[in-house]
Amino acid sequence: MMRSKLLLILLAGAALSGCVTNRDYDPATGTIAISEDEIAPTPLIGGNDILAKGAPPVDFRTFKKRASSGKYAVTEVEKLRQQVLRDAATAYAAQAGYYKRAYDIMRQLEVDSPKLSKAFDFNRVVYVTPKEAGFVVPPIVTRGTSALQINDTGTKSVASDEYYRIERPGHLVGVVPTWRDYLVLPLEEPNEPDPEFIPADDDERQIWEAYLDEGWRAGVAQADAALKANMNELRRDYLGMVEYRRLVDAGLITELAIVWEERKTTGDINELFIGERTVKIVDAATFVHNPKKWKPVTRRLAKAN
Repeated sequence: MMRSKLLLILLAGAALSGCVTNRDYDPATGTIAISEDEIAPTPLIGGNDILAKGAPPVDFRTFKKRASSGKYAVTEVEKLRQQVLRDAATAYAAQAGYYKRAYDIMRQLEVDSPKLSKAFDFNRVVYVTPKEAGFVVPPIVTRGTSALQINDTGTKSVASDEYYRIERPGHLVGVVPTWRDYLVLPLEEPNEPDPEFIPADDDERQIWEAYLDEGWRAGVAQADAALKANMNELRRDYLGMVEYRRLVDAGLITELAIVWEERKTTGDINELFIGERTVKIVDAATFVHNPKKWKPVTRRLAKAN
């Protein structure tokens, strides 16, 4: 029995010795040289080679900037929070900036009130209706010079020395308009932001304060733009009414046709009106295209200056 076990061990050692010799065993390094033909091929299963998944890491410059601000890990939730803070700060500051600038503008208009009332005296262009049944606000007419029109295909052009347009027809009102109807801006105090939109730490406070500055400037600019637009509309309307009067005198436009009627009493079983007077605009002002009906051109141009 002992001889059988010894024989098996010797046979196994001979087999291993033969394998090492055939594979070029290097006793100095303890390695076996394997040819490229003996290397097993890359397995075709087990997944792809996309190992670096996800967004690439930030470089050192970006990392340092985020680390210094305490915001290295900017998650989607943090981005959303920053967006909410930005919108809230901008809106809140814009309202406050508009309110402050509009208030200052109103204070200045109070100082300039006498000048504005003299420059834009609507009593000179608006007239009382027959039977004192309100006031007639004349049409607003704009005038241009050296007008040029070209068709869509670019095959025809029309040049005009003067161009007139009725921007707004005449109408009846109960009170004579003033410059205040155009220039007065609404004064509304800003709404306090929701507590959820208030910054919770120093980092959020930096974001909040940065956009407060931006929102305030936007609000001030908005108030200035509103005043400018209103002033342009005031000038256009007032000068347009003056232009209408000039064109009527020059015969280039017809005057408003107004009719009225009186009744001693009107009403029903529940109402009674005594001395009722009704005024209606029956014909709007229209341009006169027949030059023969115009006044002399020299007089018309003199009045237009």
